[in-house]
Order: sequence, then C-alpha cells, then structure tokens
Amino acid sequence: MKIIHTADLHLDSSMKTHLEGEKATKRKDELTLNFTRLCESAADLGVKAIIIAGDLFDTKSVAKKVASIVLTQINKYKDIDFYYLRGNHDRESFISFIKGTGDVPANFHMFEDTWTSYVLNPDSTGKKIKLYGAEFNENVSSLMKLFTADFDDINIVTLHGQENEYKGKDKTETVPISELRGRGIDYLALGHVHEYKLKTLDSRGVYCYPGCLEGRGFDECGDHGFVLLDVDEEKGDIIPQFVDFAYRKLHTLDVDISGLDNSGEIIEKVKRELFSKRYSERDMIKIRLIGNVDENAEVNENLIAASVMDDYFFVKAKNESRVSVDYRKYALDESLKGWFIRLVEESDEIDEETKGQIVRMGLRALSGEEIIQ
Repeated sequence: MKIIHTADLHLDSSMKTHLEGEKATKRKDELTLNFTRLCESAADLGVKAIIIAGDLFDTKSVAKKVASIVLTQINKYKDIDFYYLRGNHDRESFISFIKGTGDVPANFHMFEDTWTSYVLNPDSTGKKIKLYGAEFNENVSSLMKLFTADFDDINIVTLHGQENEYKGKDKTETVPISELRGRGIDYLALGHVHEYKLKTLDSRGVYCYPGCLEGRGFDECGDHGFVLLDVDEEKGDIIPQFVDFAYRKLHTLDVDISGLDNSGEIIEKVKRELFSKRYSERDMIKIRLIGNVDENAEVNENLIAASVMDDYFFVKAKNESRVSVDYRKYALDESLKGWFIRLVEESDEIDEETKGQIVRMGLRALSGEEIIQ
C-alpha cells in the first residue's frame, strides 16, 4: 500500500513578505493549487491514503474559494482517503465550511484532542496498517501516557509539533520523542518543521518531517516536497522516500564582491555565478553580496537585482559585504568626509565591522543617496 505523508502546506498564505501586486497574488494561487497537484500526483502513484500532519492552512480564517478547492479535490479523488490533523495554524473554519455544505465526504477523516485511530487497509489479508493521531492543546502529558498500540500491527502515528527528547516547559506543541520509544511505532508522521528530516525513533521505527510542500520565504530554500511511504502489508515493512515536488524553488546565492569597485563589475560577476548554478527561470533568488570592499565602492542592490530580474520569477539583492577603511588616508583630510571617518575611527565603543557599516552609510548620506534600512 502506498501512502503520502505531507504537512505545512500553509494554503491561503498572503505571500506579501517579498512579493507585491500580481506576483504576490499569483504565488498565493500557486500554493493553493499545490493541493490539486498533490492529489493528481497521488492518483498517478497509486496512493490510497494521504496523511496531512497539520497546518494545511496558514490562518484561522480560510477564504471560501481556497476551502472549496480543497473540498473539490477530496470529493474528486474518492479512492484516496484523506486524514487531516490540525496544526497550530489550523482552526475550525475549514471543518465548519465542510459541515456547512451538508455533506462531509466519506473519504475525509479527522482527529480530535484524544487518540483517534483508523485502519487504512480493512480489506487486506496481511497485517493491519493502523493510523493513530491526536491534536495538541494542554494534553501532551496525558496523551503520551494513554497511547497504546498492538505490536503485531503496522503502526503509524501522526502528531504536529516540534520534536524534543522530553516535553518542553509550557510548550504544548512539543513532541516528546523519548516518551514514544518502545511503543510499537513503525513510522511517526510529524508536521511543524518546514524541512525534510528522517531519523531513527528506536529499534523498530523512525520519525519524519516531510517539510513544507513548497518554500515561501528565503528561510525555506532548497528542495521541498512530500514523503511517499511504500508499506509491505505481509512483511510489515515501511519504506519512506522523499519526493521533490516544489513548482518554484528558493535559493540564496553568496557572491563575493571583494576587490570590486562598482555595480557594473558586480553585475558581471553575479551573472557568471547565476549561470553556473543553472537555476530554473521559475525560481526565486536572493543574492547575498559578501566579502570586503573599499569604503568608496559603489554597490546598488536594486540595480544589481534588476539586471537579472527578467531571468527568474523574483530576485532580490542584499549587500552584506564588509567595508575596509584605510583610515590613514583621512588623517589630514579637512573635509566633512574626513572629519566623519576620523570620528568613527576614534570611537572605542564600536567594533570594526560596525564601524565599516557606519562609514558606508555615512558616505552614502553625504553623497545625497537615500538611506533605507
């Protein structure tokens, strides 16, 4: 039997952190349609169940059109069972929407704040695949004590929270890994962490975060997707496989601009670096300018980003280079610039890196350039 484990889709995200206007709207719609793509992939792969381990939505108030798309897909793929466990971003609105339609799909299954279990293969002649799940509130300690499973079954448990060896203080979303060892769990399907992670739980099982289905910001760079579980009902084995699924990927590219004096030179190096990476035109790129530059170097982040913007869906550049100041040049300089640089140099309360940043900003201000932080 094939099962998909996914989490943290965060449908209906505003997507306005980096994007504006039509691009923000387009990206928001793309994330919503990821659920459609996920269901299509599940059908193509012969998947019989999809476990959604929390944060299907991004906010407590879900737009009706987004909820309608999700419900339409659940109704469309009647041969796939959907098991939905709410995360810390999810609230009652989607469930209320479904109930408001007057017809809850037979293939849509929920969890509560007590242990709920489902047999995923009721017609199989092999071992039973049993899925357990519970939603966190103030109940973590009691939940762990109450969990029981038949060791002869193939046991999958789904929870939403941050892994920790022990229960965190005042953190109801913490998953206490130590309390789940030796409990007959074959696969612990988790949500909440936005990057793929697969680790050993105990001698019998593993625990896994599939990561978010697609990155939304530059703290979520790289490959994103879901986990495909291939379950052998006769042997009782579960083989997990990460499936790269993201339509758009986000990348942070470090470009060392040491020794370069102006934006023209920097643009040429940025283009060479991007060419070598072979990123897709669909992708979103953050260019991080690093290294050591002269205090008079001209670095225009907006111009640098604009030079390659047409090659990708989105590009931003951020100047994080360090300014190397030769203070000796300004020892006898009677200009306002010389006075300013000596004033910065003489301060005993500022470290060298910060001094460089202050010099950079000051020189930009003295040249009449607008400073935006």
